[in-house]
Amino acid sequence: MTGIPSLTFMLPWIAVGVAVVVVLVLAGAFRRSRSERDHALAVLEHVTGVAGLLIAQADLEGRWQQVPNGLCVLLGLQESELLGQPIYDCLHSDDRVRFQTEGGDLFKGGQRSWSMQARTLRSDGSELWLQLNAMPIVARNGHDGPLLPIQVIIRDISQARAVAQSLKDSEEKFRTLSDHINCGVFLYTDVFLYINPGMEAITGYMAEELLGQPVWKPVHPDDQAMVRERGAARRHGVAVPDRYVLKLLHKDGRTLYTDFIARAVMLGGKVYGLGTAFDITDRVVAAEDRLRMERHILEAQKLESLGLLAGGIAHDFNNLLTVILGNASIIVEEAPPKSLLQACATTVVETCHRASDLTRQMLAYSGKGRFVVEATDLNTTVKGIATLVESTLPKAITLRYELGQDLPGLNADRSQLQQVVLNLVTNAGESMAEGGGVITLRTGFQRLEEIDIVTAYAGQELIPGPYLFLDVTDNGGGMDEATKAHIFEPFFTTKATGRGLGLAAIQGIVRGHKGGIWIYSTPGKGTMFRVLLPALDVPVDMMAASSSKLDDWRGSGLLLVVDDEESIRTMAAAALRRMGFEVLEASDGREGLDAFRQHTSALRAVLLDLVMPVMDGEAALKEMMRIAPTVPVILSSGYEGDGQSTGIINGRPFLQKPYTITELLEKVRSVVGDDSKEIHRDGQNLA
Repeated sequence: MTGIPSLTFMLPWIAVGVAVVVVLVLAGAFRRSRSERDHALAVLEHVTGVAGLLIAQADLEGRWQQVPNGLCVLLGLQESELLGQPIYDCLHSDDRVRFQTEGGDLFKGGQRSWSMQARTLRSDGSELWLQLNAMPIVARNGHDGPLLPIQVIIRDISQARAVAQSLKDSEEKFRTLSDHINCGVFLYTDVFLYINPGMEAITGYMAEELLGQPVWKPVHPDDQAMVRERGAARRHGVAVPDRYVLKLLHKDGRTLYTDFIARAVMLGGKVYGLGTAFDITDRVVAAEDRLRMERHILEAQKLESLGLLAGGIAHDFNNLLTVILGNASIIVEEAPPKSLLQACATTVVETCHRASDLTRQMLAYSGKGRFVVEATDLNTTVKGIATLVESTLPKAITLRYELGQDLPGLNADRSQLQQVVLNLVTNAGESMAEGGGVITLRTGFQRLEEIDIVTAYAGQELIPGPYLFLDVTDNGGGMDEATKAHIFEPFFTTKATGRGLGLAAIQGIVRGHKGGIWIYSTPGKGTMFRVLLPALDVPVDMMAASSSKLDDWRGSGLLLVVDDEESIRTMAAAALRRMGFEVLEASDGREGLDAFRQHTSALRAVLLDLVMPVMDGEAALKEMMRIAPTVPVILSSGYEGDGQSTGIINGRPFLQKPYTITELLEKVRSVVGDDSKEIHRDGQNLA
């Protein structure tokens, strides 16, 4: 980095110029009369004194012939100690040979002028630097005439040398610091004037590739306009932020983040920009990762809170729906066919199912729902529900299938899986309802590796292994990043009339199946949802479930109904008695356990609610299994999450509230079988 010339550096050369003028004037003075000479010398002595110059004379042998008082003071010697002594005796021993070599020709008449900088030692031992300029006053008087004395102009340049050395040392220190500091340093106007190695390391450009180039060349396009504006304002003295995060583009195309600090500095009367840049890319990336993790934690907390709320609502609400639905289903069966009463009761049943579905969706979003898991064929499920949805799509939209062949099965709740397909296809249709297009449903097999989970499914609870995927792709309007960040929030919609849980319920269903969701979308180019679900090891032969009819089925024997809701107990008991069973009723777990102990040998099955006062269903079940593990127990709850954390539901018959009378009877039939023969009882009066 080149320094700016200053008066300090120019003074020695000014002195040389003055010395030349002095010699010329003196030469002219010797041609004048003595009085004129004396006057001229007096004037010159004053001028040279003001300029800091000392004028002495030496003979042709290089000995002091005449010395000014100022020189004596400067050297700390008497005039008598100098006169007649060689000039080089006053010089530092290291400079004497150079004086004799470089000045020898002058004293022999071989050159017209001579100058050098040399050190001298004062009488007290201190060292000074002198600027010596010498030349003959006049040339030879003819070819053979004698030479007149040598005029020697002397100036103390110790301070100037010290300042110059200090500046040199400072520049060397700056360069050393700049070359080794762990950050980028650069000087600039509109272009780069200086680049340190740290800046080369950050940007990947060598200094020669940037010097003279616009200062925004390595700046990321997102920040180039800001750099131009702030740089211009700073050079004009306008206050702008001088520290901020600046994005740069590495030579290889990578985006870098730097902690950038800019200052305006004055050099040689001009204003320059001085910038420093610390590479904080790792810190920024770590902060972004931390923010993503915090968002995942907040999402988990939000889901947990919603799950608690949903669980409480579902339990109480489904108990109420069970009573309404059960009684309405009895009315439907008992009312005259096609009567107004039957029609009204049917409407009540359908409304209860819709209300139950809403509760189930809310539980699914919160991840608290329990699914009726069974071996399922993905292609059959997708094709079945999509065919139904296709009729509801606008005619301008085409549904295309690309279903993988020989896929393994998966364990899933078929109805919930159908809900996923339904919501995704409906969402795709709405995204391009105006102009039409194509919705493609694609299924296939994918083995998920750890790197896939980290890059595409970060924050989702997936493990490496085999998965089936369902892709729902549309060529609609697509989504920007802001929309993608909110699509799984409940009640979020981009439609003016949108409402409901929609995609939020999908997320809960997929999460409940230990699966994941990946979204790819570009504004104007459509969207693809990929749903991953864990695959089974072998294909599943899907057999059409034979629907059993209850018309000819009758039951017999003793059943125990345990539920704290009296209306539910009454309804369930009445329905079971109509089918030929004898029924015991209990209002809490402890009362139910007492009845179980008394009638163990006679009981064919137990219908047990999970959430009850005094003793809950889980505690009662454990004791019942200890007493008689062969007695079937049908668990029931208005909230699928009840008992799920301890695994008590898994593998056991479960009846989800609200339920119809038909669903109740089918579940009882599944555990007691079709055998209606009389069984041994303890002989007590059960009436």
